[in-house]
Amino acid sequence: MKKNRLFFIVFMIIVFSITGFSTEKNLSVSGRVKFFGSVFLTDNTGKYFNHDSGDFGLKRLETRLKIAGNLNDRISYNLRFDGFSNSGTLFTKNSFPESGILSSPVYSEYFELNLYEANIMISDFLIDNLDLTIGKQRISWGTADKIGVMDNLNPIDFANFFTFDPDYAFEKRPQTALNFEYYTGDNSKIQFIWLMQHQVSPLPYGYTLLTKQSMKVNNIEVSNNWRNNIKDSNFGIRFSTNLFNIDFGFSFYNGNISLPIIKSYMLSSIPSAEFFYGKEKIVGTDFSTSIGGASVWGEAAYIIPDDSSGLIQVPVVLNNNFIGVRNINFSLFEKGFFKYVIGGDYNFAHGFYINFQYLHGFFDEFDYSKEAEKYFMKRKGEFFGEISDYIIPDIEYKFHGDDYKIKLSGIIEISDKTSWTLTPQIELRIADGLILSAGGFFVISGDETKTKFGEFKKDKLFYLSLKIDF
Repeated sequence: MKKNRLFFIVFMIIVFSITGFSTEKNLSVSGRVKFFGSVFLTDNTGKYFNHDSGDFGLKRLETRLKIAGNLNDRISYNLRFDGFSNSGTLFTKNSFPESGILSSPVYSEYFELNLYEANIMISDFLIDNLDLTIGKQRISWGTADKIGVMDNLNPIDFANFFTFDPDYAFEKRPQTALNFEYYTGDNSKIQFIWLMQHQVSPLPYGYTLLTKQSMKVNNIEVSNNWRNNIKDSNFGIRFSTNLFNIDFGFSFYNGNISLPIIKSYMLSSIPSAEFFYGKEKIVGTDFSTSIGGASVWGEAAYIIPDDSSGLIQVPVVLNNNFIGVRNINFSLFEKGFFKYVIGGDYNFAHGFYINFQYLHGFFDEFDYSKEAEKYFMKRKGEFFGEISDYIIPDIEYKFHGDDYKIKLSGIIEISDKTSWTLTPQIELRIADGLILSAGGFFVISGDETKTKFGEFKKDKLFYLSLKIDF
């Protein structure tokens, strides 16, 4: 609570001082006010959601404030503050809805303030052609559109993944890092990233309870295998250049897996499960170029998980009498495996645009060992499962001076079964900076138990969004 109070006070001081400060320090201010609301169109008492037709999915008002400027010719800075307010009341069993900071109704009208991004960039740091960006920042590697296999420096925002808000689809969270970029020529660069924290993806509210229910366990234990020291820091290095009008990148990442992986499953008198955040090394390459007006890109990553063992503990029963437990140990992952993506896009005449990607390996998928597949029942077509393939198309049509846009996106999942997901959207530019959009999320086909997105077959929804950008 004290941390929220301090953040709120600092936030207000910055906001009220913008006008006078901007004229002196070459400051630019931009932002967004957005309302997003969604309604489920079907009934479901499933694994992830429990709702009736007509129930609200997400009702959220959000604000964004971005402040950027230059202190001089060599030093620039960038800040971004996010605020969210979810309409509705969060009742708890053991307390009344009470006021929070500055008499704000924390529980009767939940809100959140977040320093999303804050960094300083120093050009020609110590030597010529060496730039340093320090602070909380988004560092994107690779050439794929949103869904790639090289973009590993920032963890996926898994919490907002299930809101079905297209603005947060495959969103990556900024991380605190030292970002060194040394330009060796007009088209070449060496980049070294030292991450000051371990990447941990935020998970949806209620994920722990959901895991307990789906696995039928009483206890959940979460661990990691790193220490808070320099030796266990995450880092990455990348070399990029242009040859024959093709942009190439070669990279190496040494860090941790940002999502929890099951490590042990105890089927004793008190069923329990242990999850951990392991380590991995990723060697990758990417390219992008233009062919006849079309953009083409590709990425390939060879992933080497650290040696990690799994454990399943099963009871031993003889003549209906419990006589003990049996421990079965095994390796969790294959020693190394590939993920890759290839795609392209093209702008046709008269406002048509098409984007197409083929993906081998979603962000949460791994190549598990045969024993892990058997004992933990890891397979294709599930979250945190075996590697599957996906076709990701995107078709857009803009007209009336780009004031109107019709968009049809989706994901075709190819695992042991196939699922088809459609996310249509209509966008209307009412005025400069004011956009109204409506759309939906529909799984139109797919096995509900053998495909990842087929599990959302009964979660069809409609959403409405209004955004003001300034």
